[in-house]
Amino acid sequence: MGEARNEFAGTAGNVVQAGHISGGVHFHQPARPGVPVPRQLPARIAHFTDRTGPLARLDSWLDDAGDHAAAGLVVGSGGIGKSSLITHWAHRARERFPDGELFVDLRGYHDQGRCSADEALERLLRSLGVPGEELAIGTDAKAALYRSLLHGRRMLIVLDNAATADQVRPLLPGSPTCRVVVTSRSHLTSLTTGEGAHRMSLDVLPPEHALELLRSAAGAERIDAERDAAAELADYCGHLPLALRIAAERLAAAEHLGVAELVEELADERARLDALTTDDDAGAVRAVLSWSYRSLPAESARAFRLLGLVGGPDVELDTAAALLDLPRAGARRVLGALVGAHLLDEHRPKRYRFHDLTALYAAECAQRDEPAPERDAAVQRLLSWYLHAAIAAAWCAAPEFSRLPMRTPDPDVEVPEFADRLSALRWYDAERENLLAAVRLAGEREQHVHAWQLPTALFGLLLVRRPLADWIETHRIGLAAARALADQRAEAWLLTSSAIAHRHLRESGTALRELERAIELWQRTGPAWAHAWALRDLGELQVGMGRDAEADEVLERALAAHVELGDDYGEATTLSVLAKAEHRLGQHEEALDHLHRAIEIRRARGDARNEASCLHHIGRALGALGRTDEALTHLHRAIEQHEQLDSRFGEAEAREFLGGLLQDVGRSAEGREQLRLAAERYDELGVPHDLAS
Repeated sequence: MGEARNEFAGTAGNVVQAGHISGGVHFHQPARPGVPVPRQLPARIAHFTDRTGPLARLDSWLDDAGDHAAAGLVVGSGGIGKSSLITHWAHRARERFPDGELFVDLRGYHDQGRCSADEALERLLRSLGVPGEELAIGTDAKAALYRSLLHGRRMLIVLDNAATADQVRPLLPGSPTCRVVVTSRSHLTSLTTGEGAHRMSLDVLPPEHALELLRSAAGAERIDAERDAAAELADYCGHLPLALRIAAERLAAAEHLGVAELVEELADERARLDALTTDDDAGAVRAVLSWSYRSLPAESARAFRLLGLVGGPDVELDTAAALLDLPRAGARRVLGALVGAHLLDEHRPKRYRFHDLTALYAAECAQRDEPAPERDAAVQRLLSWYLHAAIAAAWCAAPEFSRLPMRTPDPDVEVPEFADRLSALRWYDAERENLLAAVRLAGEREQHVHAWQLPTALFGLLLVRRPLADWIETHRIGLAAARALADQRAEAWLLTSSAIAHRHLRESGTALRELERAIELWQRTGPAWAHAWALRDLGELQVGMGRDAEADEVLERALAAHVELGDDYGEATTLSVLAKAEHRLGQHEEALDHLHRAIEIRRARGDARNEASCLHHIGRALGALGRTDEALTHLHRAIEQHEQLDSRFGEAEAREFLGGLLQDVGRSAEGREQLRLAAERYDELGVPHDLAS
């Protein structure tokens, strides 16, 4: 490094040398007479809603910083309330900074362009009394002068809306007596790792605080008069402060507009972002989100758009890799970039989700900016991945079920493998809403093959878990697709399966029509085992309807068909249904004989789930025969096995039988407890029952 040589003309009370400066030399009087103490904080935000936790964390950061001059970062998505929080807090803390406070909006995501570090330094130096003619120096020199002027002063510097660490780093004072607070939609990771900045993430408002904001901004009486509608309004706004303020302003500006009317307007997802606009479009939710979207690199912007096609509540890493047509590591990287930009949230390890309004905006971007062939290809990859994953999970969770042959293309990416039944069920539990969304997506986009194959592949999982509303909806979509393709086998399968759900919902008329149509189609198309299964289901429905003679005839036909086909699983299942009919008719010895044969088959096949079901039906029959001790033993064993297998419907049935038996033998308190637990399980599954919860 060469020797620094400084020459200047004129006069200066003080000369500040900042080492070797490539941009030149500066001179300044640090404390010019007549320069007021800068007090640049914006006005407090009206209707600021309690942010007790974040405010306390900021106070703690300020108190604990000591001699360390590290910046405080407040990060979060657009519209989350970062600027409101910092402004409110800074006004509370300003007495701690007798030398003043400086404020710069770095416009990190503004459509008119960012404020560079050089521009920001010039504004800050002018605020500190540096004349314009002394600012014709480079960025490094300005930063050095800025640090020199702040040395020893007790000042608060608020840097709002930063996009990159490069915008912020030159604006950090070197003096430990100053404090810097930065807001950003990005994580600014290099500031935390390099400069030791303290980061705090801001989330949406809790429901009760979202309502409080609406009360404050729209009027407490008005919100309290329609409390339920107001809670729904807050939900549609995603508890996002910006959206809540816009909704409240709309109510405040139109006295005739009821809260319920605005809720009805926001209920239409396609129009929700339009409803959350202001006269100044720059303040609209869509505009705020667009600033973040437009700042993304091309690969991240594409991922953002394609994720908007998913429709489910979240997306797992492997699913995203399939959708984006990326290897797992590449998908993790690009998803991480969206998380860093606060456009996506990794709410659980390797599971990602949008904020509700961000999801709507991403879907808009997909329709507007992604070419139709790319959208269609991404949807195909997504649906194919879910189909193969569902097949693998259903096979592991319920390997005993016969399956309708389906032609499925090989997946482009690796699908999950399941070590055991419970891991498959856990996967289904985590993906249940996403699978429902995938079927809906297939139906909406007229992807007919996927629309019928997905619900068909899910049959074993649906039967084990019994989410009846999902079962009905997925099969309604699948049936429409099968009929559009004139695929009678697919239609017959879906009708047979759908009837089971309707039976559990006590919609016997619908179940009967579907089974009669299914039996007609199976007779026409085959295979014979499917026809036998439909007969068995019809017999079980007729038992529940009290049509005993018809049920007996149909079940005998089903049993004969299963035996002839060598289908011992079907034989065991039909024997169990016959036992139900015989129990209802008071033929408990015959029911017991049939159940013993059924459990023999179950054990020979290693079918633990259905063995547990046989146990609780045997317990019921033994109880009816007065063999109480044996009955209790069987029922307790059944409950234990159902719990081990996480078979909630089977557990509910067993507890219902046990509760009834305990009450019959005078153990009323124990019986009521078992019936309460059974009712809880049924309620969790959405299965109608006559038990008191």
